[in-house]
Amino acid sequence: MGERSYALLSGEIHYWRTPKLYWRDALARAKDLGLEIIASYACWDHHELAAGRFDLKGDSDPSRDLVGFLQLVKDMRLAIILRPGPYIYSEWRNSGVPERVVKYHRTSSEFREAARGWLEAVLRAARPFLATNGGPIVMVQADNEPDAWTEAYARELGLFDKPGPFQDFLRERYRSIEALNGAWGTSHRDFADARGAVLEPVSVDRGERVRYLDGIRFRQHYATDIVSWTVRTLRQLGVDVPIYANAYSGFGAQDWRALETASDLAGPDLYPSQEFRAGAEEHRRFLDRLRFTRTYSKLPYIPEFGAGIWHGWHYWTGVHTANHYTLSSLSALVAGIAGWNWYMLVERDNWYGTPISGVARARPDLAPAFGEIIRLFREIDVPSLEKITDTAVTVDVVEQGAKLDPDHPVLTALHQADIDHECCDVETGAIAKPLLFYAGGEWLSRAAAERLAAYVEAGGQLVFVQRLPRFDEQLRAANPLGLRPPDAVLGSGNLRRVVVLLGERRLPLPATPFASYADVPGAALHAECEPWPQQQEGLHLHATLTKGERHVVGYRETRGKGSVVVLGVSPTPQLVVAVQQWLGVPIASRARTPGVSTALFRRGDKRFLIAVNTTDADLDEPVLLADAAIEARDLRTGATSTPAGNELHLRLGRKNGTVVELT
Repeated sequence: MGERSYALLSGEIHYWRTPKLYWRDALARAKDLGLEIIASYACWDHHELAAGRFDLKGDSDPSRDLVGFLQLVKDMRLAIILRPGPYIYSEWRNSGVPERVVKYHRTSSEFREAARGWLEAVLRAARPFLATNGGPIVMVQADNEPDAWTEAYARELGLFDKPGPFQDFLRERYRSIEALNGAWGTSHRDFADARGAVLEPVSVDRGERVRYLDGIRFRQHYATDIVSWTVRTLRQLGVDVPIYANAYSGFGAQDWRALETASDLAGPDLYPSQEFRAGAEEHRRFLDRLRFTRTYSKLPYIPEFGAGIWHGWHYWTGVHTANHYTLSSLSALVAGIAGWNWYMLVERDNWYGTPISGVARARPDLAPAFGEIIRLFREIDVPSLEKITDTAVTVDVVEQGAKLDPDHPVLTALHQADIDHECCDVETGAIAKPLLFYAGGEWLSRAAAERLAAYVEAGGQLVFVQRLPRFDEQLRAANPLGLRPPDAVLGSGNLRRVVVLLGERRLPLPATPFASYADVPGAALHAECEPWPQQQEGLHLHATLTKGERHVVGYRETRGKGSVVVLGVSPTPQLVVAVQQWLGVPIASRARTPGVSTALFRRGDKRFLIAVNTTDADLDEPVLLADAAIEARDLRTGATSTPAGNELHLRLGRKNGTVVELT
């Protein structure tokens, strides 16, 4: 802002929930940690004394002195992210709005009229403190985790017994009632009749599932409308600093990229469990969610990154330790995140386990971990780093929101193999890499298929492992990519073991179904069968009957400058590594132990390896580098070492990690 550059690294302090007596000390503790920015909601429900009458200077109660707090932030040479709602959630009564407006859904004219009155009042108080006016406010949030709340407002939204915004959405999407009926398999005479919204997939009926997908699209559309209106209103009221939006950690309620299009920046809020104790898939999903932000965002960002937890949710997350904050922060850096806001930094009602207590004292068991992360963040200058990887996986926002199919097993295989990757949004084409694994479900929009076909024609390598898209966005049978389905699907694991052949590589697979083709386009990919080791009497001789069987399990077909690879076997960590090597695509860094995740970055002539260990064991972990390094310096301990060729050994504590500078 102006001549000063800020990395978006901050922590949340709620002025109206921290006694005014402790404001200065709380801000001082934030500075002691190394932060330059703090963040805070401004609560409509708290500042409104009566309809349209507000106290923002503390005349009625010191906790309402927003103006005084902003002045103190300025005096202490800090910056602030202001989050005025209208909704804030934040474990506050009515999620932060006055009781009188609760009955109105968020895009209704009644709600917006009242919300504008609040925004006008809070901006009159805050506008002199915008950074463009010499003040500390560097960014403003538009609403909070915008959501249609379809359970609370089913009737008002048109999801129950009268038309509403849902029908308006359908008119815009389908244009004609005939098109809607064709997609849904219905016979409505008017869009007003189309109240059969499906918000949970309870049937395999095509029409019902298409309606369910439209329900997901409607929720995403509605959330974007909330943000669009709030941004327009904030701009009209004089906000000329960046405006951002936040979202849930999944896609069912919001389309993150659409939120950023409607604002200046958008990202998901993340609250992982203690040391990712929910299992390896929690950590994998955490990384993949954050990787997706890189497909659309100017600055991949976490608007709320769990620091402590709200009452009730602590039963699921557990008590967060200093070790957890190191692990979660370094994991976010592995994914390629460039900034975040810790929520909360200072303890308050309904929130526990922050690095700074409610009376503004640094907690000796937690605060040092936050200080170290901030130091590392600044030392490697995170926003300037370039991620090094030649691999990506496909992501479809609606498909991920709907979850008609389970997560593709190739995602787990890549995670266990420690193959760092980008995401490729099939609706935009970003981020395309030389190797692209299809990680979607059995349906794919025709527009997305055309985009993938163009990627291959331009020289990309598109790999399908086991799962092929078989339907379009209306769930009609389709094969726009011209992929050959198998002629048979056979089994293994009882009598026979399948060994896939990729060049000179032989890859025994675990018990798995596998495809068998009679004929394929392009070059055939083979698998041989060998007897499955028998652990009991009875079938030893029968198992030998499978020896010598040879099956075509897939193919590689050249298209334009690129190729399509189809492999009809279950993905394993060993298989995805072999595919990379067979196609000549380097893996920038790779640990040997499942549960260790690494990522390599560069800035100028320096490279930085970030590694996390989610296992319960301390490890002396070998990491293979595509390009050798001369010296490695651990930025946490200061220890230096000389890698042996392309292999680097890291000391990684259980549920912990580190950052290594390579030269």
